[in-house]
Amino acid sequence: MSITYPDKRVEKTQQALKDALLQLMTKKSLLKIHISEITEAAGVSRGSFYTHYDKKEDLLDELSEDMLDEMTIAFRKPYERLGTIDFRNLPPVSIVLFDHFLKNEAFYQLMLGDNSVNLFKEKMTARLHGLFRTDYAFYFRQIDAEIDLDLFCTYRIHGMIGLIVEWIQRGFDKPASFMAEQLLHILRFHTESVMIRH
Repeated sequence: MSITYPDKRVEKTQQALKDALLQLMTKKSLLKIHISEITEAAGVSRGSFYTHYDKKEDLLDELSEDMLDEMTIAFRKPYERLGTIDFRNLPPVSIVLFDHFLKNEAFYQLMLGDNSVNLFKEKMTARLHGLFRTDYAFYFRQIDAEIDLDLFCTYRIHGMIGLIVEWIQRGFDKPASFMAEQLLHILRFHTESVMIRH
């Protein structure tokens, strides 16, 4: 059985189109961008564009999914080989999620900005929510018996997502290392550890 490897020329063309679209979106909205502008900026033909995408929205969707996949890898990095995360002993340097956002600063500021017309924020929130829900089994040593644990987890998850989104929207006003430390302090406040679901 033969193994199919991705065509490097195809990858190069697609990446050039994604880079071109992102660059153009820093100047004007997606609605005002023409396919010809994207292909000209990418240095490829219109035919090459239509070989891979039906419309510019498909290109943006693929770019967004690529970035969310990279975000997922960064999110899982601290526990990829663990069965439990003990937040009391987890070093802040192991949390590389904020480094991912900082590395892709232009993309996230654009996609989460006030003028964004896509649903990226909702997609990103759904992906992070799914990761917290599917990968983590929260453990609480002490919790008010009146509190619904599922609702409490929802509250904590969306609080952490809000922290990330606001940091991006404020223009990364704090260092990534500071954000990692703060996230750990917040997690340790009531959640000493989480079990990892494999």
